[in-house]
Amino acid sequence: MLKLLSKLVLVFFSLFFSVTASGQGYVIITGKIIDKTTRRPIPYAHIGLMTKALGTIANEQGEFYYRFPKVALDDDVTVAHLGYKNLARKGAEFVSGDKDVLLELETAQPVVVDSAYIKGFDARGWVTAALGKVPKNYTETPIMMTGFYQETLQQDEAYVDIREAVLKVEKDPRPKTEFPEKYRMLRGRRFQSTTRNKALDDYEFPSGPAIVTRSLETGLPEYLSGSNLADYRFQLDDSIAFYNNNDVYQIHFRPVGPQVKGARNGVICINKADSAIVRIAYDFTPEGMDEVFKGSMKSAMGKMLGKKRREAKRVSSFTNYLPFNGKWYLQDSQLLIQTDFMDKSDTLTGTIKLHFVANDILKSNGKAVVPPAEVPLDTAQFPSPKVPKYDEVYWSNFNHIIPSAGMRGILETLVK
Repeated sequence: MLKLLSKLVLVFFSLFFSVTASGQGYVIITGKIIDKTTRRPIPYAHIGLMTKALGTIANEQGEFYYRFPKVALDDDVTVAHLGYKNLARKGAEFVSGDKDVLLELETAQPVVVDSAYIKGFDARGWVTAALGKVPKNYTETPIMMTGFYQETLQQDEAYVDIREAVLKVEKDPRPKTEFPEKYRMLRGRRFQSTTRNKALDDYEFPSGPAIVTRSLETGLPEYLSGSNLADYRFQLDDSIAFYNNNDVYQIHFRPVGPQVKGARNGVICINKADSAIVRIAYDFTPEGMDEVFKGSMKSAMGKMLGKKRREAKRVSSFTNYLPFNGKWYLQDSQLLIQTDFMDKSDTLTGTIKLHFVANDILKSNGKAVVPPAEVPLDTAQFPSPKVPKYDEVYWSNFNHIIPSAGMRGILETLVK
């Protein structure tokens, strides 16, 4: 009798807590973000509650999954992307469970400038000022982020390794603070394909999360810091873009000559209103890749190539920032590395993509959430799911980047 009563009590409390959790409630929507005119998907567009720094991004096909609390139903869910007008809809307008939400962004008409304006524009001065205002425009106090990390490896165009995790990341931009920031995996998984070629062994970044969670909040880009700034020429683009209802200068940079170490070609997007950097994107030059991969064998990239017949094809990166309470914070960051592996007459292309998106940003009291002695888990040690499938339930209350159709194809080739 007592055993039966215990079971009944256990069932009661299980049902009670289940109802309570659902009562607190979230609105969950899934859909696509597209260009209203062209009907094409908008990759990596941000969707979220900007007033609460709670959001996520679409994948490269414009597809998104977004979960926000019902207590924010009166707030605006905002969709934003460089070059487009913001789209804002009240949270109450969405029906939880809707999997076919279509969000259409209108292109913001760029301001076209002529050659005389470009010639007279002090591009270097604007970049210097933007870098100098980093302490003012970005947080000077410790913050804690919950974010989603996605690491993929493609063999030619097929996905052969996918690693994903929800991370807790501590960032402290104060001077004389140990670097890099610390991170902890809250939950994660890995899908491994049986079709992965042995040539791709050791072609990975165990420290991938540390690379893509760094940003202006913890220091300036090394290639634009101090005297390195003189290694580049700067020129304004022939059109002024638009982001978050403000004009944005797009300033291109390129190395002054072949002598520049680890040289990059890129663009810095600077918010006209406050000189904040809202986006940095670059590709290594061919000479820069030679320097990084072959000339610096002690680096992580150099070790990836080793002495085998491999040739780097492309190394690129972008980092986006979003505004919150008068400051700018990391939105998402990506690093892509593409390499040709040559074996006799065959050539295999391997592509690594590291991507991190900050889903939740909170001020920290500076007391470590991640113990200093804790060693971050190597991404190669992410556990393989017992049930080989993609599902949204796995991530619980955490937002995430949903897998593309191509990524889902790995399920047919998993290591058993």
